Amino acid sequence: MHRQKQGFTIIEVLVAIAVFTLVMLFIIPVFSYSRRATTTMTRLDSYHDVRRVDQEIASEIKFGSAILYPPKPSGSNAGEWHSQIVYRNSLNQTQVIFVNEKNQLVLLNYDSLLGPYLSGARTLGSSIKEFLTRRHGNS
Repeated sequence: MHRQKQGFTIIEVLVAIAVFTLVMLFIIPVFSYSRRATTTMTRLDSYHDVRRVDQEIASEIKFGSAILYPPKPSGSNAGEWHSQIVYRNSLNQTQVIFVNEKNQLVLLNYDSLLGPYLSGARTLGSSIKEFLTRRHGNS
């Protein structure tokens, strides 16, 4: 008489564990690489946004006629950080660059404010946590 086979032998269990381990050894690095690639791409996107906004601000100020705020450093306030830039553009209009309540870096033509608050503001960047600037001695 033959007994019917029930369950698995120890060899079958060990082979199954070995196969599972080998599969996991190949799958886990793929997910890890994917996560690192996503993080790197997010950082690169942020870096490019910062460069674009920086170039836009530099261009705006370069063609402007005067920087009104932050003030020129002197004595005790030399090198202080400020959260906005106020300047006059080439048309002698007062322009303000700051972060609004929606965490957007905006450029506002202060002289043309009509109607709702900030209706004419141009968004330079979004998801901005903080904007700080300072003025150097000769600028």
